[in-house]
Amino acid sequence: MDSMSTNASETKPNEAEERTGTVLAFPKRYLRFGAFQVDLRREEIWRDGQRIKVQSKVFQTLLILLSRAGDVVTRDEVRKHLWPDDQTLKLDANVNTSMNKLRQALGDSPDQPTYIETIPRRGYCFVAPVEFADELKAAPARTAFATKARKAIGSERETGQEALPYSMPVALRIATLILAGMVVGALLVLLAWFSYGRSHRASNLSRPVVCAQIADLNCPNQGSPQS
Repeated sequence: MDSMSTNASETKPNEAEERTGTVLAFPKRYLRFGAFQVDLRREEIWRDGQRIKVQSKVFQTLLILLSRAGDVVTRDEVRKHLWPDDQTLKLDANVNTSMNKLRQALGDSPDQPTYIETIPRRGYCFVAPVEFADELKAAPARTAFATKARKAIGSERETGQEALPYSMPVALRIATLILAGMVVGALLVLLAWFSYGRSHRASNLSRPVVCAQIADLNCPNQGSPQS
């Protein structure tokens, strides 16, 4: 990925640029700053493999800032670039709206800017480093996996099934089975112990009655008369 260079071949202005007051030229078709990538010909902004949809005026606002990255772009320059036919109106409110929408799309903050800094009483400055390339950089694998996982979960929810995002590791599965076997074994031991205790107590209670009956048979009747 090449840095900005005036000697590199410039891209041709697209139709949207021709409709504005300023024709912007860039060394390459694709730009990259932070986590974002820009396709100049198709007027598309990408982040981690996901396209961010913005209005044409918002995209052109980004372009004029990128074309002067590191320099101050006055509010009047932004206005003339976006609305070249309305020279009699200042359109400050429209400039503010476009800049706010651009910051919102980039997740930027005017108080703690990462990309667009407001220069009081002057204009705006794109403060992030800008790089150019001949092709879009592939999205990270984890982002692609997360996207596929979200799509799979959404489709299974539509069919009434609950998706499991990750499979249980083999070691954890074995440990779970062992623990379940130990719990079942402990329950069986407790049941056997209680059963044995109940039968043992029942035998102890019946023993004196049996002994008493045997004693009555062996001993003479105390109430009978002697001969």
